[in-house]
Amino acid sequence: MIDTGLAGAWLRSLGPPPIVAPTTFAEREIVLPSSANARPGPLRLAPYQREPIDAIADEGTDTLVLQWAAQTGKSTVVNAHLGYIIACDPGPALHVSPTSDLSKGLIRERIDPLISSSPALRALVGTGQGSRKGSTGGTDSVSLKTFPAGSITFASSYKPAELAARAIRYLLLDEVDRFAVSSSEGCPVSLALKRTRTFDDIRRVLLVSTPTTRLSSRIDAWFKRGDQRKWYVDCPDCKHSAPIDFADLKWTPGKPETAHLVCPECGVVHDEHARRSMVENGRWVPTAEGERGIRSYHLTELSSLFSTMASVAQQFEAATTPEARQVFFNTVLATAYDAATEFDISASDLQQRAEPIAPPYREDMIFVTAGVDVQSNRLECTFLGHHADQTYSVITHFKLMGDTNGDTVWKQLDASIGAATFPTKDGRILPVIVQAVDYGFSADQVVRYVLSQRRKSRSCYAVKGVGGFNQLFIRRGARVQGQFRLMLVGVDAVKLYLQKSLTLQDPTSPGFIHLPSHLDEEYFEGLTAEELQIQSVRGSQRYKFEPKRGVRNEPLDCLTYSAAISKLVPPQKVISLPAQTAPKKPSFEELAQRMGALSNR
Repeated sequence: MIDTGLAGAWLRSLGPPPIVAPTTFAEREIVLPSSANARPGPLRLAPYQREPIDAIADEGTDTLVLQWAAQTGKSTVVNAHLGYIIACDPGPALHVSPTSDLSKGLIRERIDPLISSSPALRALVGTGQGSRKGSTGGTDSVSLKTFPAGSITFASSYKPAELAARAIRYLLLDEVDRFAVSSSEGCPVSLALKRTRTFDDIRRVLLVSTPTTRLSSRIDAWFKRGDQRKWYVDCPDCKHSAPIDFADLKWTPGKPETAHLVCPECGVVHDEHARRSMVENGRWVPTAEGERGIRSYHLTELSSLFSTMASVAQQFEAATTPEARQVFFNTVLATAYDAATEFDISASDLQQRAEPIAPPYREDMIFVTAGVDVQSNRLECTFLGHHADQTYSVITHFKLMGDTNGDTVWKQLDASIGAATFPTKDGRILPVIVQAVDYGFSADQVVRYVLSQRRKSRSCYAVKGVGGFNQLFIRRGARVQGQFRLMLVGVDAVKLYLQKSLTLQDPTSPGFIHLPSHLDEEYFEGLTAEELQIQSVRGSQRYKFEPKRGVRNEPLDCLTYSAAISKLVPPQKVISLPAQTAPKKPSFEELAQRMGALSNR
């Protein structure tokens, strides 16, 4: 007699595995190892991780795009997909990392420990259908892992041979914005996608990355091809629904621990506890129609349960250079970045806000510096006034035409500096306290001029620009012809500061530059003659200020030198402002008039 219970058990064991949701499998079977996780143990998913994980089993979706910030758990999504492929819906898969070293590091430091700590995966990886006596019949290496009815190959974006082999059903592209730009056979993303054609109806493609620049970001381009889902949260007070915007994050400058959210609709302030609660109760909302079959997700660190508002504020304050600012936008806000767009300055806008600047000058002007740019056929000079409230005034800018290898034009500059005096409304007379002269052209004449100025007890330095945003505004360099030390100006750092200053709208803001209305359009075009551009240096990207084609940049150079040289002005040489509380002493004539008035009473 047949035991029906036993027969049923046999049939169930021979049947396909039960269909479970990818998130259910992940939380039930994946165990995070202590070697690679701050919170080891059974996987617990954040709310925003659940939909992108379950989407691998969605028949209406063939491509998933995750444009996510760091500290959001995007690696967990990739690992959950890998686990689901191995245990629940096996097939041939390809995982691509930017480089071979990153691929091997990922396997040894994250994938292998994850498999070892998760019994359901450990029992399958390294086995295969063709088992023979004494062998698992499978492979478990840093380049290939097999399991019943499937395998995962690990490849590098720099090796086209690894991207163009046999057909695959699953394609996982990790950090695509760090992939090789192209290989001998073309774009690595396109090469890998070609391998999915055989499985066109049932393929699954996952692209994951933080973005880079607007012009080169692959993940940003793919995100825009999809339905552009964003994590919407509700204000607990007014129920306004929207993604958390960085513009709504406020804090006291210098105190990132005071960071808080302000609802753009009702103005209510939310602390860290409220933000976490809002994130936990959020939901994905498509914001575009997108191409058929492509789901795309955008998530910033402000919506992460693995970060805090204070951390975001601190990272923003620390991002003081274009390179650091790009890292912040890319890895914290998950936004493609172009530094040039932060300083949208036009010559016409600057000229429109120009104002009359003429003697007598403001009472709070404390000293004046001069910056001189040297070209083969002329000298250009800017007189820059420095105010007690840390703002500036461009007093004037002028050209002296002539051969700078000869003496005539230098004598004209000497006369201009000697005659330059700047009366203020409170009765003080300010000279040029220090000069900075460009050492780029006519070096011998520059040396003679600097020495002649010093013999006349005028403070004067030869300066040379050095690139790099981590440079000091000004520092001492080598000796020039054994006479004096050349001063090195960190031109990128100073120009970055000046461009920020020129974008300020509030005239009372520290750094604001007052511009004179008596200068012509050419001067204002010169102030905007350079822009930040990205250059590739030994495989990495670097920002640098480069002149625009057809526009002369001498006004910007002169302003740069005159601003930088001010750092050498010793406090004891600044002509102090008169004390506000000290009463003005009457003159002899005023005293006589007062005595006469008293005698007539």
